[in-house]
Amino acid sequence: SASVSIMAVLLRHCGTKLRGGLKTMHLCGFSTPHLHLRAFASAKETTGIVGLKPEADWRAKLTAVYEKTLAEASMLPDSAAYKKLLVALTNERLAAVGKAEDYSALEDAVACGQVEQLLQQAEDELGVLELMKREKPWEVPTGHAVPVLQFKPGSEHNPNFDRWSKFDWPGPGKP
Repeated sequence: SASVSIMAVLLRHCGTKLRGGLKTMHLCGFSTPHLHLRAFASAKETTGIVGLKPEADWRAKLTAVYEKTLAEASMLPDSAAYKKLLVALTNERLAAVGKAEDYSALEDAVACGQVEQLLQQAEDELGVLELMKREKPWEVPTGHAVPVLQFKPGSEHNPNFDRWSKFDWPGPGKP
Protein backbone atom coordinates (compact mmCIF):
# COMPACT_ATOMS: atom_id res chain seq x y z
CA SER A 1 0.00 0.00 0.00
CA ALA A 2 1.00 3.64 -0.28
CA SER A 3 1.50 3.98 3.47
CA VAL A 4 3.84 0.99 3.51
CA SER A 5 5.96 2.47 0.73
CA ILE A 6 6.20 5.82 2.57
CA MET A 7 7.26 3.98 5.72
CA ALA A 8 9.83 2.00 3.75
CA VAL A 9 11.32 5.19 2.29
CA LEU A 10 11.46 6.88 5.68
CA LEU A 11 13.05 3.85 7.31
CA ARG A 12 15.54 3.43 4.49
CA HIS A 13 16.68 7.07 4.71
CA CYS A 14 16.30 7.85 8.41
CA GLY A 15 16.29 4.58 10.29
CA THR A 16 18.82 2.37 11.95
CA LYS A 17 18.36 -1.34 12.43
CA LEU A 18 17.95 -2.56 15.98
CA ARG A 19 18.10 -6.00 17.53
CA GLY A 20 15.41 -8.30 16.12
CA GLY A 21 14.94 -6.31 12.93
CA LEU A 22 12.98 -3.38 14.41
CA LYS A 23 14.10 -0.04 13.07
CA THR A 24 14.17 3.23 14.94
CA MET A 25 13.61 6.62 13.31
CA HIS A 26 15.76 9.60 14.21
CA LEU A 27 13.57 12.66 13.80
CA CYS A 28 14.28 16.01 15.41
CA GLY A 29 16.94 14.44 17.61
CA PHE A 30 14.52 11.88 19.11
CA SER A 31 14.57 8.16 18.57
CA THR A 32 11.04 6.91 17.69
CA PRO A 33 9.98 3.34 16.84
CA HIS A 34 8.49 3.18 13.35
CA LEU A 35 5.17 1.88 14.66
CA HIS A 36 4.39 5.37 15.98
CA LEU A 37 4.86 7.13 12.66
CA ARG A 38 1.23 6.96 11.47
CA ALA A 39 1.31 10.69 10.74
CA PHE A 40 3.93 10.11 8.07
CA ALA A 41 2.03 7.13 6.66
CA SER A 42 -1.31 8.95 6.32
CA ALA A 43 -0.71 10.29 2.81
CA LYS A 44 -1.37 8.30 -0.35
CA GLU A 45 0.86 8.47 -3.38
CA THR A 46 -1.88 7.20 -5.71
CA THR A 47 -5.41 5.83 -5.67
CA GLY A 48 -4.60 3.33 -8.39
CA ILE A 49 -7.59 4.68 -10.34
CA VAL A 50 -6.88 6.58 -13.55
CA GLY A 51 -7.99 10.21 -13.24
CA LEU A 52 -8.63 10.05 -9.48
CA LYS A 53 -5.90 11.81 -7.54
CA PRO A 54 -5.24 11.25 -3.84
CA GLU A 55 -7.01 13.71 -1.56
CA ALA A 56 -4.73 14.99 1.19
CA ASP A 57 -7.50 16.91 2.99
CA TRP A 58 -10.08 14.10 2.77
CA ARG A 59 -11.47 14.46 6.30
CA ALA A 60 -12.33 18.17 5.98
CA LYS A 61 -13.76 17.75 2.49
CA LEU A 62 -15.90 14.74 3.34
CA THR A 63 -17.17 16.42 6.50
CA ALA A 64 -18.10 19.57 4.55
CA VAL A 65 -19.94 17.64 1.81
CA TYR A 66 -21.78 15.43 4.32
CA GLU A 67 -22.83 18.47 6.38
CA LYS A 68 -24.03 20.24 3.22
CA THR A 69 -25.99 17.12 2.26
CA LEU A 70 -27.70 17.06 5.66
CA ALA A 71 -28.53 20.76 5.42
CA GLU A 72 -29.98 20.38 1.92
CA ALA A 73 -31.88 17.21 2.89
CA SER A 74 -33.57 19.08 5.73
CA MET A 75 -35.59 20.92 3.06
CA LEU A 76 -37.24 17.68 1.92
CA PRO A 77 -40.48 16.52 3.56
CA ASP A 78 -39.99 14.16 6.50
CA SER A 79 -42.32 11.65 4.84
CA ALA A 80 -40.05 11.24 1.78
CA ALA A 81 -38.37 7.84 1.81
CA TYR A 82 -35.39 9.31 -0.04
CA LYS A 83 -34.81 11.78 2.78
CA LYS A 84 -34.96 9.07 5.44
CA LEU A 85 -32.44 6.88 3.63
CA LEU A 86 -30.16 9.77 2.66
CA VAL A 87 -30.02 11.23 6.17
CA ALA A 88 -29.36 7.81 7.74
CA LEU A 89 -26.54 7.01 5.30
CA THR A 90 -24.99 10.48 5.55
CA ASN A 91 -25.06 10.47 9.37
CA GLU A 92 -23.50 7.00 9.38
CA ARG A 93 -20.68 8.07 7.08
CA LEU A 94 -20.15 11.38 8.88
CA ALA A 95 -19.76 9.48 12.17
CA ALA A 96 -17.29 7.12 10.51
CA VAL A 97 -15.23 10.09 9.26
CA GLY A 98 -15.11 11.47 12.80
CA LYS A 99 -14.02 8.17 14.32
CA ALA A 100 -11.45 7.16 11.70
CA GLU A 101 -7.82 7.60 12.70
CA ASP A 102 -6.69 7.65 9.09
CA TYR A 103 -8.00 7.12 5.57
CA SER A 104 -7.39 3.39 5.75
CA ALA A 105 -9.57 3.02 8.85
CA LEU A 106 -12.38 4.97 7.15
CA GLU A 107 -12.16 2.88 3.99
CA ASP A 108 -12.37 -0.30 6.10
CA ALA A 109 -15.27 1.02 8.21
CA VAL A 110 -17.40 2.19 5.29
CA ALA A 111 -16.37 -0.54 2.83
CA CYS A 112 -17.57 1.41 -0.22
CA GLY A 113 -14.30 2.40 -1.85
CA GLN A 114 -11.38 4.68 -1.19
CA VAL A 115 -11.85 8.06 0.52
CA GLU A 116 -11.53 9.77 -2.87
CA GLN A 117 -14.37 7.61 -4.18
CA LEU A 118 -16.43 8.36 -1.07
CA LEU A 119 -15.93 12.05 -1.79
CA GLN A 120 -17.06 11.55 -5.39
CA GLN A 121 -20.11 9.60 -4.21
CA ALA A 122 -21.02 12.33 -1.72
CA GLU A 123 -20.68 15.07 -4.36
CA ASP A 124 -22.75 13.01 -6.82
CA GLU A 125 -25.43 12.55 -4.18
CA LEU A 126 -25.67 16.33 -3.84
CA GLY A 127 -26.56 16.39 -7.55
CA VAL A 128 -29.23 13.73 -7.03
CA LEU A 129 -30.53 15.70 -4.06
CA GLU A 130 -30.93 18.81 -6.23
CA LEU A 131 -32.83 16.74 -8.80
CA MET A 132 -35.10 15.31 -6.12
CA LYS A 133 -35.83 18.78 -4.70
CA ARG A 134 -36.70 20.03 -8.19
CA GLU A 135 -38.79 17.03 -9.37
CA LYS A 136 -40.48 16.19 -6.03
CA PRO A 137 -41.23 12.53 -6.79
CA TRP A 138 -43.06 12.16 -3.46
CA GLU A 139 -45.79 14.47 -4.77
CA VAL A 140 -48.19 12.34 -6.83
CA PRO A 141 -50.83 14.37 -8.69
CA THR A 142 -54.43 13.69 -7.70
CA GLY A 143 -56.01 11.10 -9.95
CA HIS A 144 -52.67 9.80 -11.24
CA ALA A 145 -52.84 6.03 -11.74
CA VAL A 146 -49.83 3.80 -12.12
CA PRO A 147 -50.38 0.71 -14.29
CA VAL A 148 -49.88 -2.50 -12.35
CA LEU A 149 -48.04 -5.28 -14.12
CA GLN A 150 -49.40 -8.66 -13.07
CA PHE A 151 -47.17 -11.67 -12.78
CA LYS A 152 -48.48 -14.95 -11.47
CA PRO A 153 -46.01 -16.44 -8.96
CA GLY A 154 -44.81 -19.87 -10.01
CA SER A 155 -45.68 -19.22 -13.63
CA GLU A 156 -43.04 -19.64 -16.32
CA HIS A 157 -44.69 -16.95 -18.41
CA ASN A 158 -44.78 -13.24 -17.67
CA PRO A 159 -47.54 -11.65 -19.79
CA ASN A 160 -45.53 -8.43 -20.03
CA PHE A 161 -42.40 -10.13 -21.32
CA ASP A 162 -43.73 -10.62 -24.87
CA ARG A 163 -44.36 -6.90 -25.18
CA TRP A 164 -40.78 -6.02 -24.21
CA SER A 165 -39.01 -8.89 -25.97
CA LYS A 166 -40.36 -7.72 -29.33
CA PHE A 167 -38.90 -4.26 -28.88
CA ASP A 168 -36.09 -3.61 -31.35
CA TRP A 169 -33.33 -2.58 -28.96
CA PRO A 170 -30.57 -0.50 -30.58
CA GLY A 171 -27.23 -2.16 -30.65
CA PRO A 172 -24.10 -2.71 -32.71
CA GLY A 173 -24.86 -2.86 -36.41
CA LYS A 174 -28.36 -1.40 -35.95
CA PRO A 175 -29.25 2.09 -37.20
